[in-house]
Amino acid sequence: MKAIDLLSGINYECIFGDLDVDIDKVVLDSRKVLPGTAFVAMIGQRKDGHKYLVKAANQGASLIVVDARRVEDVADMINTIIDQYMVTVVAVADSRKAFSDMACTFFDHPARDMKIIGLTGTKGKTTSTYIVNEILNYAGMKCGLIGSVENRYGDHVERSEHTTPEAWEFQEMLTKMKSVGVTHCVMEVSSLGLKFNRTDGVDFEVGIFTNFLNDHISPEEHPTEDDYFDSKMRLFDHCRIALINKNTQRLTEVLDYANDHTEKVYTYSFTGGMADFYVKEFMPTSKDGVPGMKFIFVTPTYESEMFIPLICDFNVDNALCAASCAYLLGIPEETIREGMLSVKVPGRMEKVDNNLGLQVYVDYAHNGDSLRVLLRAVRRICKGRIITVFGCGGDRPTDRRFTMGEVSGRYSDLTIVTTDNSRSENFSLISGMIVEGIRKAPNAEFAVIEDRREAIDQAIAMATPDDIVVIAGKGHEQTMEILERKVHFVDAEEAADSLRILEKERKADLNG
Repeated sequence: MKAIDLLSGINYECIFGDLDVDIDKVVLDSRKVLPGTAFVAMIGQRKDGHKYLVKAANQGASLIVVDARRVEDVADMINTIIDQYMVTVVAVADSRKAFSDMACTFFDHPARDMKIIGLTGTKGKTTSTYIVNEILNYAGMKCGLIGSVENRYGDHVERSEHTTPEAWEFQEMLTKMKSVGVTHCVMEVSSLGLKFNRTDGVDFEVGIFTNFLNDHISPEEHPTEDDYFDSKMRLFDHCRIALINKNTQRLTEVLDYANDHTEKVYTYSFTGGMADFYVKEFMPTSKDGVPGMKFIFVTPTYESEMFIPLICDFNVDNALCAASCAYLLGIPEETIREGMLSVKVPGRMEKVDNNLGLQVYVDYAHNGDSLRVLLRAVRRICKGRIITVFGCGGDRPTDRRFTMGEVSGRYSDLTIVTTDNSRSENFSLISGMIVEGIRKAPNAEFAVIEDRREAIDQAIAMATPDDIVVIAGKGHEQTMEILERKVHFVDAEEAADSLRILEKERKADLNG
């Protein structure tokens, strides 16, 4: 595609060069620049792409896009490029926005031929997207999935690098989905994805707001709670139908914004009543030997008993969200019910199957709020002890260590503190803070086992069928980072190995 066509619809100033050059890819990372590439210099939170203008030119970039707000600051580099390289340089008002617009133009707006369902919120996005995906596929629709765990369409499955991909990767993925006949796509839309324009140019058929908690506030994410909240609100800027959880914080603000920016607003409420969709009479049960939750799904036109093969009442909330979305998409009652029956979400209360009758679950809960919700829900269905295994990441806000420790101390019968992405920090420092939090809970029992594999082994070895082992913090993650070294480590795999070994040991003991 010619640069002049790629920039169509964008207000720009050509500083130097010929816009009749061919462009075959647009990148934000100067290390990915090749001849035929357009390099967009972005003003990031930690790095500024304008530092790499000369490097991009030296690597053969055919087009360099700079942010007008930086032109004066990088004038010397621009002059160097003009003097030494045959590369076209243009300035735009907002290079991040321009990057998204260029991606949409290059791939010819693939989302226009699909219905896109986007979910934003602090908690519940991943599980809800998986349930929606299962229902739509069961309904005979070809549905793609984009999220924090993986991206799926047709027979293709790939691990995710970002909850919401950068604009170029996002548009390229939608193009691939379209090529295999995908008609619907359900996706997690992160606050950073919205803040950084990654989904610009895409209109959402349904935009869902699951909840809002005071999280992701840090120099690397959002500087303030208002910045975090305002970023999430941007989902409704490009959304036809809004579906909002009435149990969220800042509900009035969410409803006001959605009403001002969408065609129609619907609500759902796990606590029942005073919403378009709600739940009543939910309880833990099993279906065909699979544990889960039974509930009555109440809609504007019918009530229906549903079953979700995921334990804990917060998964009823996720199922309600997904079922409400499916209803708004015109999916029949029976299809919604049947579509839920095969849902399994990696790293979200993921049951680790075994032949010992032990209840072992892996979950992504990685802060105090999410761990509290998780353990309180588990307590209501646990006949024996709750044994919780978790650690906290290094080089991250330290308050999580104290709050997760206190929460686990209060709601677990035994806490095993272990390693979790300690990065550059010393494990003893992290674990010491967690233990300090645990000790705030009266008579809380705990152990500290640095090796995460050993900690999982110990928790499983001491469990009985009435106990529930919760391995928290990493969920679906495939690696663990220690002292800048990443190693393969998946909690569900480690737990499955531990259970297999324990089963062999117990069979050997029985056979004497």
